[in-house]
Amino acid sequence: MDSLEKEINSTFLKLNIPFVDYGITRSDSISLESIFRNPRFQNLSQNKSSLFRMASMTKPLTAYLTLALLDDYRIDLHESVGTYLPAINNLKIAYKEGDTIKYKKNDVPISFHHLLSCTSGNAYEHHDPLVSELVSKKEVAPMKNGDDAFLKAPLVFTPGSHWGYGISYGWLGKAVEAISGITLDENLKKYLCKPLGLKQTSFNPEQSSKKKLVPIYFRDLEGSYTDITPKITLGFNPFHYGGGGITSTLTDYLKILQFFLKVVKSDGEDSLVSYMLRNQIGNLAIAPLKSFNKNLALDYDLYPDIEKRWGYGLIINKEPIPKKREAGSGSWAGVLNTYFWIDPKSDMAGVFLAQMLPCYSPNILDAFGSFEELAYESLIRN
Repeated sequence: MDSLEKEINSTFLKLNIPFVDYGITRSDSISLESIFRNPRFQNLSQNKSSLFRMASMTKPLTAYLTLALLDDYRIDLHESVGTYLPAINNLKIAYKEGDTIKYKKNDVPISFHHLLSCTSGNAYEHHDPLVSELVSKKEVAPMKNGDDAFLKAPLVFTPGSHWGYGISYGWLGKAVEAISGITLDENLKKYLCKPLGLKQTSFNPEQSSKKKLVPIYFRDLEGSYTDITPKITLGFNPFHYGGGGITSTLTDYLKILQFFLKVVKSDGEDSLVSYMLRNQIGNLAIAPLKSFNKNLALDYDLYPDIEKRWGYGLIINKEPIPKKREAGSGSWAGVLNTYFWIDPKSDMAGVFLAQMLPCYSPNILDAFGSFEELAYESLIRN
């Protein structure tokens, strides 16, 4: 394993990555748990339990606890969320007529399935032109404020008609709180943290834990880095955002993926995790992610030559990815360049945690791709 770590770290160094915590797990044990620290960057903590802002790697966790909650309360996935959260019924659909943004009533009740499968019509301000324009005109609150006001943004398509990545998991978290009568963080503890013994995974870390949050760097077009930590509020917001509010560590996230692998292995197709890893959008297309804020995220078309679908909380590759994961694997990312994959057929999952903007920077994508390829070469194909 030392040779694998050396090869991974050498790759990260060549790609000029500031730092990465990375690991690999099988269903029965964690195979690799390591850190990379670039010597060109001074004062980086050597702590192996550093706290990361997981951003959208929160989504599969929220998906799991939502499925578990709905199962406990015997609530159907296709039931209207408005039954428990009437405010969601007030969302209208925005559309453009010439240069004017107009609105129409949404006549399709938004279900839990819609929110989980990203077919609800909700959008992200940095990925959708209409919502981006509304934020710039101050007609919709930006996410950076840290409260839940951004959830009032309009829909951009009729629920069920398209797949579109957006803020649906924020509404999902609100619904979970309304049904359970406890916070999203308390639900997280109930369904994942306590059963798995997760010590540092939370929607609202304690003040002492916040000191462990790693720095965040911005990479400009020339490849130079600037520490922008003071400008980032993610990880400090009191609002429990189900789509991106969790802070966690490499160890804890590996334990979660290990648990998911165990569940699929032991419970098979009837498990909640198997629902997450199943195509939930039929023949709807996964559109490339267009960016309307290049400082936050770059344009991204994930594996353009691979057929993909969305499950609950992650994307599914329906075909094998050469030299990497098998067909039926799931994966996703967070805006600060955190990445994971879970491959039940190979009984392997991997975690790659950086903290850098913009998301989908080419050198980070190369680093994550090399890490995954080296993991399969060392642990599966040797």
